[in-house]
Amino acid sequence: MTTNNLTENILNIKNIHKENRLSLSACDDFLNMLPSLTRKHSVSENASFLEFMGRPDRNMKIIHVAGTNGKGSVCNFISSILVQAGFHAGMFTSPHLVKITERFQLDGKDISDDIFITSFLKILDEIESYQKTEEGENNFFPSYFEYLFFMAMDIYKDSNIDYLILETGLGGLLDVTNTIEKPLVCIITEIGFDHMQYLGNTYEEIASHKAGIIKENVPVIFWDKRQETTKVITDTATKMNAKIRCITEANISNVELLEEGDGNKHIDFCFDSEYYNYVGLCLRSAANYQTQNAALAISCIEELSNPGGMSISPDDIKKGLFNALWPCRMEEIRPGFIVDGAHNTDGIEAFLKSAGEIESKGRKILLFGAVSDKQYIKMASMIEDSKIFDKIAVTCLRTGRSLDLESLKDAFSSFDNVSFYDSVDRATDYIDSIKQDNDLIFAAGSLYLAGQLREKSE
Repeated sequence: MTTNNLTENILNIKNIHKENRLSLSACDDFLNMLPSLTRKHSVSENASFLEFMGRPDRNMKIIHVAGTNGKGSVCNFISSILVQAGFHAGMFTSPHLVKITERFQLDGKDISDDIFITSFLKILDEIESYQKTEEGENNFFPSYFEYLFFMAMDIYKDSNIDYLILETGLGGLLDVTNTIEKPLVCIITEIGFDHMQYLGNTYEEIASHKAGIIKENVPVIFWDKRQETTKVITDTATKMNAKIRCITEANISNVELLEEGDGNKHIDFCFDSEYYNYVGLCLRSAANYQTQNAALAISCIEELSNPGGMSISPDDIKKGLFNALWPCRMEEIRPGFIVDGAHNTDGIEAFLKSAGEIESKGRKILLFGAVSDKQYIKMASMIEDSKIFDKIAVTCLRTGRSLDLESLKDAFSSFDNVSFYDSVDRATDYIDSIKQDNDLIFAAGSLYLAGQLREKSE
């Protein structure tokens, strides 16, 4: 940790506050500097600071969600069902697409800038107080995501919520969110290859990190896609005496993509759960993969509704799912332009399945961008093998993690229908110039790309 630079930045942010000039942008800038000024801490180090904060998690009913793909969607479905049923729900997710306040939701709405700034300052004061104690003698200062998690604990303890839906940042076992002691339910979504430099190079290694959120006697619900990951999760749950609910494709039936008269698309499906057969469920999405995320959310609600728990009707579940909108998951941000946040090989596989099922009277055109620490060569190969797209525009992104043009050209060297651009604006200008009336535009490869496109459309 570069102590002097960190100290300077803390003094600077405090001076801005004293002058009544502290804005969301200034807080955001400070947080964005943390990756170069501090480090990720162990669960025990973060737990010590959470103890200093008074352990707010002990007074919260928490649903803890881990996994490679679909975490945010599952959280959003659960939140929407709870709100539909009359409960107050908090939701902490990552990353944000456009604005950092998106990470903190109350009853399905982003928190205000004022709430964010107030909590940001409270955590800064808490850290300084903690550093003066014996436990904080090593100048503990949270990393970017750790700071936001502690803000979430502060925000939601004073928000009169009934439930908090908490998404892990990276992995699970070593994640700061795993400092919570006793969630009501643990959920593990689909597990695939991502963040291998931190989580391991095999499905089993990655699954062991995700399964690290499983707690003693706490029900665990998970998506069963691969035998090797299922074994890790079930073995861990058995050791922890945790009830196991394994959701598979066999539980989901009658999936149908429909288009309304105004062009809006939705998916109808049925879900046969452990307790009830849900018929005629509807998602306002063109993403086939959202049915499995909805199934996990329904199973979570059922666990919360077990004897002695709350009561939520099948009608509330149905309405809650229909009302749930999660940005940039096969989202039509403008007519004929569908954006998906797929950013790893499993995500691209699901995206290609959904894109292939959508009928188009014209061409299908893809806008693709990726960051350098993803399996972009494999993603490019999958796109080529799919034979879905008539034209592809490949672009650099507005982030230091973006792939450069040369790497992008190497990845797509075997394509004969591809063009390259050094910015998203130039790529979209090109697409707009060639788009014909019946063409469909898709965008995928990175949440940075999805965020830039969504920001551009607002």
